[in-house]
Amino acid sequence: MRDKEKIKTLVILPFLSGEGGTETVVNEWISHFEHSSDFEMSFLLPQGSMRDHWYPSFSKKVKVFKFAQLFRNRRSIRNLFGAIWLAFAVLFTSADEVVCLSTKLIYEVAILKRLFHKKFRIISWIHFSLLHGQDVSLDDLQKADYHLAISTGIQQQMHDINIEDSRIGVVGNPVSPTTNVIPASTDGITRFVYSGRIFVGGEKNLRELVLGLNKLNKLTKQWTLDVFGDGPDMLEFKELIAQKGISSQVTLHGWVTQPLDKLAHADCLVLTSTYEGFGMVLAEAIARGIPVISSDCPTGPADIVNNSNGYLYKPGDVSMLTEKMLAIINKEKVFNHDDLPSTVSKFYSKSYFNRLEQFLVAFSE
Repeated sequence: MRDKEKIKTLVILPFLSGEGGTETVVNEWISHFEHSSDFEMSFLLPQGSMRDHWYPSFSKKVKVFKFAQLFRNRRSIRNLFGAIWLAFAVLFTSADEVVCLSTKLIYEVAILKRLFHKKFRIISWIHFSLLHGQDVSLDDLQKADYHLAISTGIQQQMHDINIEDSRIGVVGNPVSPTTNVIPASTDGITRFVYSGRIFVGGEKNLRELVLGLNKLNKLTKQWTLDVFGDGPDMLEFKELIAQKGISSQVTLHGWVTQPLDKLAHADCLVLTSTYEGFGMVLAEAIARGIPVISSDCPTGPADIVNNSNGYLYKPGDVSMLTEKMLAIINKEKVFNHDDLPSTVSKFYSKSYFNRLEQFLVAFSE
């Protein structure tokens, strides 16, 4: 540490839904750095959040512009007031580093840095595939001085636009270890699980999961699917399940806090995304002893899933997805649920924050 001074870090968040994996990771940061002896870290939400229950409102390190949040459903007004509040925050900051979670924020902060003659380093921390995430500008990304990549896939995307290795820190995402290992089913029924936002197409691509299960049903009906989550496509999702004749085997739980901890037994978590940033739910499931099947999509799953904890399949290949689900049912590979948590230990909080702090120190020098 530089002469034992704390590194002052300002983390600026875009408008968030309040339900996603990004919020989970930000909360981990808030908790970890709350009483840090090496970092003085604060968090800004210039536009507030769609829901405000996810962050610790009691923390003095979290500052939310509540006025902008009143206009949560009026994007243009929210953006305007948020930008003004952000300008004042940057004007008066003494931060050494400013971490931005969107390329739009990088663009705005870069302008404010020049305007106010600030010396801080701008660090990107993007939580989506750079080629698929909404509103990602590769030009604005390059205005950052350094980058935190949450997967090697995002690191490669940065390489492809000529960002040097010395400016990238691959950190992954933090996963909390647990003693709650969820056992396999013992009654001859294979229990599959999905946890996440309900999008039939797009990122989560649940149509592919339904099609795979429809094909599986022609081979065996000894399975069920528990779905945890909500989203704009819920009605369409229900209709598709009914159309494909699998409604009796699917249970829709809606949005649930800590859904994996509600399971008494589980045999496999399935993710059929067309793209991810990291794929947090995969690591969370494996940390609880649940094997996984995931599309080998950009970016993230290939960093998490290996022969010891699950299967990857080619995105869009419904037959291959069905084949992997059948392999779980037939126990073609026996996964010891007690052994699985160790396969994602590099993402456990202690290892994660050791990596992260090393990069933050290096970026500040």
